[in-house]
Amino acid sequence: MRLPLLLISLPLLALLADFYIYRRNLLKRPRWQKILWWGISALILLIVGVCVIAQFGFRAGWDINVTMWVFYTFFLIYMPKWFYTLISLFDYLPLLWKRKRGKWGKRIGAAIALYVMGAMLYGAFYARQHPVYNYRTITFPNLPEAFEGYRIVQLSDLHVETLGSAARYMPRWIERINQLHPDLIVFTGDLVNRQGYEIRPHTATLSRLSASDGVFSILGNHDYGDYYRWDAPEEKVRALHSLVEAEEEMGWTMLNNRSVTLRRGNDSIALIGVENWGLPPFPQYGKLAEAYPSLNDSVFKILLSHNPLHWRHEVVPYSNIDLTLSGHTHAMQLKLGWEGFEYSFAEPLYPEWGGLYTDPKSQQKLYVNEGIGCVFLPMRIGARPEITIITLKKQP
Repeated sequence: MRLPLLLISLPLLALLADFYIYRRNLLKRPRWQKILWWGISALILLIVGVCVIAQFGFRAGWDINVTMWVFYTFFLIYMPKWFYTLISLFDYLPLLWKRKRGKWGKRIGAAIALYVMGAMLYGAFYARQHPVYNYRTITFPNLPEAFEGYRIVQLSDLHVETLGSAARYMPRWIERINQLHPDLIVFTGDLVNRQGYEIRPHTATLSRLSASDGVFSILGNHDYGDYYRWDAPEEKVRALHSLVEAEEEMGWTMLNNRSVTLRRGNDSIALIGVENWGLPPFPQYGKLAEAYPSLNDSVFKILLSHNPLHWRHEVVPYSNIDLTLSGHTHAMQLKLGWEGFEYSFAEPLYPEWGGLYTDPKSQQKLYVNEGIGCVFLPMRIGARPEITIITLKKQP
């Protein structure tokens, strides 16, 4: 129901903005400018309509990146128009007191519209392709001494189908990660976007990731093929098996509801991985008790769980797992504010949407990686692709 409503409301909002701007600024303009104005608007809406029909009307054969860039072009044009419209409407407030219509709303609206367009261009053509490397030191009172300074690199939400031109930067990202000489590399889900076969062109590149204790991964909600229309259920199962096989061929160890023990001398920690766990409509494939039956033992434990809601709903109430690593949110690919005071529109759905969180009672910790890839729109504003380097320290 949400998608049809969105597909109806967006064109209506677009036409309302076009009509307002036309009435406000183009009534006295030459005829050719008016024709150009409405011609461009009609062409954009027509192309968007064709893409929607092609994307949702055909099972395959339509590149999702084409649709993403068409939607991006739509929002690149209309998001500034909407901001201009909303802000310039304040010029009409003086008319309530029978005064002359103002002009400052129009000027401020135009300036903000240009800023919004610039931010969207930056987010698509630079930020999307250049990840930030976030270095985090996390302390624990019960960390085994041999794991003091243990370095973990976390990657998440690659969505390889939608990387597009950014995929050419992947070898550079991997080379820099390997230069960090991590003890452990973890990938916390959503390697592909719609079907497991997407990974095949990238296996050689991703297989170059290297860490002394190996590369471990889990499945995210996009990895199961739930967002693709299959001709038969067996095809969906085969695609998932193909993804799992590809990750194993890359030298990655998949922790699908299971755990391994990492050792340093006489000390050890448990690395646990669960399949995707989410609140409806996301299926709950993850089985924490199956992955590690002794959830409250004295072993230091790290959990890989794609959806951060799992931490609040199951990990904290029913275990003493020390550190959970998640992804999934992308910070909605839009983050406002500055370091220490950041906000994402993901927050109403995901209270823990990006960065480090600590439960005040149990002191259990969660880190939410904001991911690398994109969904829906090929841009990131304020929420650059993230590669996290976590160093474990023993609390003095």
